[in-house]
Amino acid sequence: MSAFYVVSVKHTQREQPYITFWRPDNKGYAWPLSWAGQYSEAEVAADLEYYHNGYDSFAIPCALMDSLAVPPALGTIDNNAGPVVMNTKLNWKFLIEFAKPGVLAKPNPQYKGARRHKEST
Repeated sequence: MSAFYVVSVKHTQREQPYITFWRPDNKGYAWPLSWAGQYSEAEVAADLEYYHNGYDSFAIPCALMDSLAVPPALGTIDNNAGPVVMNTKLNWKFLIEFAKPGVLAKPNPQYKGARRHKEST
């Protein structure tokens, strides 16, 4: 059975150096994969609108995400915990392409150089 990290599109901002992930048991957010939760395929499938909607979040296999991981820049995370995934256009493209099938909407992530989102009025 596959394990997934849940990527937080909503909580990753353009000025942040790293992509944000959900912590275990839906309890907060983290940059280091060592602090991120690993969710089962059954958990993700049971509530796609929560875990895999594309607007706020989506699931990506842990093995694929781990392949993008790098050590953090010293001093950017408590105790230099890592690894992390850089918040770049190339990494987002990879994440979106290899996300768990069935995402409900195409993610629109923020990263340095991305088009700014229009604020709703």
